[in-house]
Amino acid sequence: MRAVLLPGDRQARIVELDKPTPGPGQVVIEVKAAGLCGSDIHMLYRVPAAERRQEIMKGLSIDPDIVGSHEPAGVVTEVGSGVTHLRPGDRVAVAHLSGCGVCLSCRRGWDIDCPDKTTYGFDRHGAMADFMLAEAKDCAILPPSISFAEGAFYACGAGTGYWALRRGQLGPSETVTIVGLGPVGVAAAYFAKQAGAWVIGVDPVAERREFALSHGVDVAIDPTTTTVGEAVQEHNGGQGADLVIDASGVSAGRSAALDAARTWGRVVFVGFGDDATTLDIGAQIIQKQLTVLGAWVYSTPDLQQMLHDVARRGYCVQPLILHEYDLADAPQAWRDFDAGSLGKSMVVWR
Repeated sequence: MRAVLLPGDRQARIVELDKPTPGPGQVVIEVKAAGLCGSDIHMLYRVPAAERRQEIMKGLSIDPDIVGSHEPAGVVTEVGSGVTHLRPGDRVAVAHLSGCGVCLSCRRGWDIDCPDKTTYGFDRHGAMADFMLAEAKDCAILPPSISFAEGAFYACGAGTGYWALRRGQLGPSETVTIVGLGPVGVAAAYFAKQAGAWVIGVDPVAERREFALSHGVDVAIDPTTTTVGEAVQEHNGGQGADLVIDASGVSAGRSAALDAARTWGRVVFVGFGDDATTLDIGAQIIQKQLTVLGAWVYSTPDLQQMLHDVARRGYCVQPLILHEYDLADAPQAWRDFDAGSLGKSMVVWR
């Protein structure tokens, strides 16, 4: 089968690998969509080749011989022994973090907190191949109304935006500010708008602001030309936002997120970045009596519940997916994504 490796130094390489065979509790998936994620750019694609075998965070290595992409969706073609809830022909998305299954975190559904977890596309083969091997427990059934590309998007980016709003306990008719209007931020804006929120977006890139205005954002702010906290108040009757999601992952965005929140507001940090952030805890958090939360992806059961919820409500994130490539064009897909292509990018099998 064909597969894509990310050896570092901004390279993507198409190789031939053996098609996988399922072991006990596993399934083989014929991949139909594989997403490109900002985490891959920062942690894999741009990393110097000489550093690609180093640990990038506790418990997570970046083996350059691993097939890339942690956003998989496809069709089950084979099942291993002991798999009873899936069968060939099932349409699935795959939760990209796979825990041991027996620790306290895993028993709660939070595989991402498992000390022995593995991650598709990082330290075990991911989705950017004709076929992938997955643990059956990590698979979520795709409702018929959700496309494979959407399912792959939910496996990380869109799912992360959705969970950030749930983590922030979005209420009816609230004002939401989204800082950073990349794929995660725009997805969060879309879901917030569907829930009835007044949505203010913040991003320094004009094209991202314009795109977001067509997909859930009511007002778009350029943080390079105005003070974010003051601009949010100007567009919200003199008050800060009830809920702020930082999807930027940069220091300036994180600080702006705190400034944009109203007194007694909630701020959810979801964007990863490479730089440390210095905050004025007294003025930005204590004196405003903020609730500040972190949101790291979602629990594995949440993926299945999320897919059911969005299908039942008729939500569709397909319009957020602007770029679809054949697997043979994967190197160009990564180059375009690295250059800042707008919207979500996806490799698809037609």
